[in-house]
Amino acid sequence: MTLRFVYVLCLLAICVQAADQPDLLRPFLKTYCTQCHGPEKQKGDRRFDKLTGDFTQLKEAETFQEILDQLNLAEMPPEGEKQPAPAEVRRVVEHLTKSLSQARVAARQNTGKVVLRRLNRVEYLNTVRDLFMLKMVDFDPTTTFPPDDPLDGFDNVGEGLVASDHLLQNYLEAARKVADKVVRPGPRPQMIKYQSGSKANADVDKVILNGVGIDKVARREAGRLYIKFRQPLGFPALDKKRGVPADGEYAIRFSAEAVRRKSRYKDSDLRYNSNEPMRLSISIDSRELGATAHRIIGEYEIPDDKVVEIEHRVWLEKGFTFHVHWANGPNGSFKRILRKVLPKYNKDALYPMRNPPEMYVGSGPELHIKTLEIEGPFYEEWPLPGFDRFFRHTPVVPNPLPAANTQYLRSCLTRLANAAFRRPVTAEEIKPYLDLAERYLEENGDFWAAARYGVRAILTSPRFLYLTESAPKQGVGKLDSYELASRLSYFLWSSMPDDSLREAAASGKLNTPKELRSQVERMLKDPRASALTENFVGQWLHLRKLGKMPPDPEKSRAYYADNLEEAMREETRRYFQYVLSNNRSILDFIDSDYTFLNPALARHYKIPGVTVEGFQKVSLKPEHHRGGLLGHGSILTATSNGVETQPVVRGVWILENLLGTPPNPPPPDIDPIEPDTRGVTAIRALMEKHRNNPTCFECHRKIDPLGLSMEHYDYIGVWRDRYNKKLPIDGSGKMPDGTAINGPTGIKQYLSNRPDQFTRCLTEKLFIYAMGRRISFIDRDDIDRIVVAMPRHKYGLRELIQQVVASEPFQSK
Repeated sequence: MTLRFVYVLCLLAICVQAADQPDLLRPFLKTYCTQCHGPEKQKGDRRFDKLTGDFTQLKEAETFQEILDQLNLAEMPPEGEKQPAPAEVRRVVEHLTKSLSQARVAARQNTGKVVLRRLNRVEYLNTVRDLFMLKMVDFDPTTTFPPDDPLDGFDNVGEGLVASDHLLQNYLEAARKVADKVVRPGPRPQMIKYQSGSKANADVDKVILNGVGIDKVARREAGRLYIKFRQPLGFPALDKKRGVPADGEYAIRFSAEAVRRKSRYKDSDLRYNSNEPMRLSISIDSRELGATAHRIIGEYEIPDDKVVEIEHRVWLEKGFTFHVHWANGPNGSFKRILRKVLPKYNKDALYPMRNPPEMYVGSGPELHIKTLEIEGPFYEEWPLPGFDRFFRHTPVVPNPLPAANTQYLRSCLTRLANAAFRRPVTAEEIKPYLDLAERYLEENGDFWAAARYGVRAILTSPRFLYLTESAPKQGVGKLDSYELASRLSYFLWSSMPDDSLREAAASGKLNTPKELRSQVERMLKDPRASALTENFVGQWLHLRKLGKMPPDPEKSRAYYADNLEEAMREETRRYFQYVLSNNRSILDFIDSDYTFLNPALARHYKIPGVTVEGFQKVSLKPEHHRGGLLGHGSILTATSNGVETQPVVRGVWILENLLGTPPNPPPPDIDPIEPDTRGVTAIRALMEKHRNNPTCFECHRKIDPLGLSMEHYDYIGVWRDRYNKKLPIDGSGKMPDGTAINGPTGIKQYLSNRPDQFTRCLTEKLFIYAMGRRISFIDRDDIDRIVVAMPRHKYGLRELIQQVVASEPFQSK
């Protein structure tokens, strides 16, 4: 029996099924639905009076699937409207379920479209990193790329990844930067070494350290550092040379001592906390890249009255330099101390005249830098592995014979194209790129310039920039082994397949269930799987919005002093990674008795006993109010505006990301709810008034109970029982199906009672992200099968990912 004949039989079955019950669907819709979704009203932009019941039309089938979902959730018809009898609902649900299932079988046999998807910025960057084995610490050729617009919540969906002239220009420039960095022939770069301090050797450059004072000799010997990182200490000679001369690993060494951490000066006058150990930080920056390149790369505690020697190794790009700072030293300039503080303690100081530095030096707290040194670059191997991978066994000077050069160039670029295009290339596919590089070599006579030109051509090829899939043959829509390898690697790693995955694809084993499962397990244990946590979780949970509306620095000083924004983000990352690594139940995302905190975040949450620096797994009690994602400060802060909570945003977030039932966007003529930041009027009253608008009611009856129940968390996630110590918080509400909830605990109970709904929601999110396309009507049966199977696997997250990879849609074009 041919597939075409099967398709015809399916169409006939659907038509017969619809004809069997001609008076079932339309009378039901007319009685219970069209008064809100008909010619006069179209709530939620839905109109049902023109539906014919023809499930062979994909658009109609998708609309009926929506209707079926609402009936199964018991959310339609809404409370207060005419309700059908349970038996009537059961007949309609059974009819729709059977008919839509048959429609999906027919539609799947008739598919033939392939979505052309280009690499987004993250995927491009990771692919370049892995292709050439580069250290992408401060090298980012995508900084000028336009942002990737998300579609259905994710920025790797093919329909949203459009190309433009501006992007193409950026691809050309990025390819030039990559080629220049990768093609590095010749001898190992010469080492540099700068030293200063009492142990400096005579055979290296002598440099006087920055500092404040008059006695330059004493300042050089003592190397005193008085002030915070805004006035750094480094090597002026290195700064003048515009940083290090070559990419590579460098060793930064220093010896330091904390002197007079507690002195006669009051902490408040120095703007300094003498109870904390002195800390020295190291920063790097680049004059060419400007402020965006500046960052702290290390911080060390310096003991009192004891010299400690430290070595810090770091990869520096060409042009970067470094400085050391007294991270928690007196806040403000040394000039302020001399003019404002010194006269309060020293009668000889003449205020407001300028006082000599020697009047303060030796009496206040000081962080002494005894020696300072930088040396490098160090390489584990030379030539660099990315260069040697494609230009291996290269002589220092290419062969003087033109024919030998041409042959060697073509073989190197073919090797590169095989990796860059993520599948073996044919002679016909690679010929235009090789001809281009060969012509450049003939015209310019520079072998390495021609090599870079060929690299640039390959990196701007659609075969590199796009995850290309061949058009499906008649009745065969399965991915071939190389296409499956790419889909899998970009799902789990946001990058290209590695050698192991390529070998499995080449042997044909990857298309077997056993090998595919084995590869998924291996890949999830690889450090590159952190991309799944970073990119999927960052978009699913909206963590990327964290920091876009930061709180007021004056009202939330600890938020900035303790770097809570990054701590919140790290908590959620570690939480997801723990669930994934241990194949724990996805229901832990709803509620759990653990999380991951550092001391600063624990203080913010008012959880005692977390004193060891760094993140650690912490056991939770009910009174901590932190179990599950709903207690994470990252989510609570990202769904606020930096001034006050946004119950509507939080309610929508829960509907979209935990329940999988996002409301429609508000009509353009509806004003948003403005929070009463004075705390005079409860937000509940404002939302009640807003909900009385008939246009808003349908969506807000779902949103408001959830959003108001989250009001116990303030705009940075601190638990509270009252608004500004005035109005008590009422976290009660009633869901559309009549279920009463009260506070975050009530929401968690509501979600826990619907594990299949949350499983479906997370599965759909993973489907979109994994395949880089929107969920379609024909995916429903495959998602249903996964949802049904998950209880047998104890809802393990790792198993859920395996189920997604094993599904027919994931392995199909």
